[in-house]
Amino acid sequence: MHQPQSMATQRPQYYRNTLQPIRIDRATLLKTLNELRHAVRYGGDLIQTGMPQPDDWDGSGIYNGSPELIDDLGIALAFLRLERQVPSLGERDESSLDFRQLASQFILPNGPQFYPQPRQLSPIGSSPLAATVIRILASTSNGDVASGVSEDDIFNLQSAVALALELGPVMHHKSRDMGSDEVLYGRAGLLWALLNIRIHEFDAKTTESLLPVFEAVPRLVDVIIQAGRQGSRDYAKRYGEQHAFPLMWVLHEGYYGLGAVHGITGILTVLVGCRLEELDDGASRIYLPLIASTITEICRICIFNNGHLPTSIPSRPSSRPFPLVQICHGSPGILLLLACARTNAYLTSNFWQPEWDEAIRLASERIWEEGLLSKGGGLCHGMAGNAWPLLLLHDCFEYDVEQMEEAKRNFRERTNATTSTSNVRELSSDYFLSRALSFLLHALETPPYSRALSSHRYRMPDSPFSLFEGLAGTLCAWAEACVVIQARLRKMELEEEHKVPSTPIRDDEVFKRLMLLQLGFPGLGGKGPRGLL
Repeated sequence: MHQPQSMATQRPQYYRNTLQPIRIDRATLLKTLNELRHAVRYGGDLIQTGMPQPDDWDGSGIYNGSPELIDDLGIALAFLRLERQVPSLGERDESSLDFRQLASQFILPNGPQFYPQPRQLSPIGSSPLAATVIRILASTSNGDVASGVSEDDIFNLQSAVALALELGPVMHHKSRDMGSDEVLYGRAGLLWALLNIRIHEFDAKTTESLLPVFEAVPRLVDVIIQAGRQGSRDYAKRYGEQHAFPLMWVLHEGYYGLGAVHGITGILTVLVGCRLEELDDGASRIYLPLIASTITEICRICIFNNGHLPTSIPSRPSSRPFPLVQICHGSPGILLLLACARTNAYLTSNFWQPEWDEAIRLASERIWEEGLLSKGGGLCHGMAGNAWPLLLLHDCFEYDVEQMEEAKRNFRERTNATTSTSNVRELSSDYFLSRALSFLLHALETPPYSRALSSHRYRMPDSPFSLFEGLAGTLCAWAEACVVIQARLRKMELEEEHKVPSTPIRDDEVFKRLMLLQLGFPGLGGKGPRGLL
């Protein structure tokens, strides 16, 4: 049920944040863990209650869920992810939801046939390819060797890759020129799907059939990078070289989007998730310096704007009173990119710059101040999406201390600098986790999860149960937080037992299993490809 239009027009873009950061101690983390586990179970029940049986494919991708909940592939993906994370969601009993079975109800067994179209290369947007990708991921989601992937689905992947390799940086679409590479509709979204499919183990016949698709991944990386180089040259000709990044991808003519879903930060996030040899083979592919320099330039724009990430460069006039602070456009996107970059040890060790941490500090402040969006609790335009990059940064700052010390030493050696922080206030893992959990607990007060009177200040999503706009995505964020909390509690437990841990935390078997349960932001990652997009 949507709020009346009169109420919607009265809502601000965001509400002033009066929340208190969650205390990071054992008792509070356990209490929060129990609250979020209950929320996942109850939210799953809400979706189960409202979902009809799909009977035909409605053309939607993973992002564009149908308001009527018919064949919502985003919800299917959400349930597959929750099934993977069940070990962190509490004890199972007879009343527990069977997330895998729920996912299967949204996945049609075959079709539609994929007729390649330039703006339908990413399964995340509205694309027939979405059904193919979800079927393949579902066949592998229980951890066993996958079998039974259909020839039609393999053909669909092959067709998409063939078209992606043929496209130039810009294509003509609906009377205007559009870029070919954004995550939502373009080649970056296709690349991310292939990276996730590739990490699974298939039967011999399927492996042989998929081999040409996987062998095309380095060429797909090449064409995306070359498109970024061409975009940079085109930008320099049009606007001057002074503000051109090494890599720039046009969204549509004259418009270089910076957001994670629609722009450069998202494309870079996917590229950073590739294998090292696909980004730097020491010969023809030496892409990491370009990627790192582009990251630094985006950080400088973020710093110049006091932590905000503009929607585009050059900036365009806007009727909005404030810059957007949401994952598709805005500061959360650069935090997601920087968290992903820090998980790439080679990239961080050799190319880290102080601007990366300064951008993290400022963007985190803007998210905390302006991240309680009136659009509610969703991933793309809501507080769960704003919280997720903070969860990722918690892990970076809690568990990668030695790696960052090496990166800062290398920076000083490269630049002969006397300091590697530029007087940036030191950030801490507790800073990020306390704020992420505060946002995620507050998301309990948003519709459709909550129908209380207090929830009316937040907008009902257009697709109330969908992955990117609605409750399914919020459930994924809550479940991810459960894993993050458990890993942190495990570290506390080891520290209490040993005072000084006898083995590095990353060598502890329980901790390693928990870290593998973290799946990253749907469609973008943050932990590298984990096999469920």
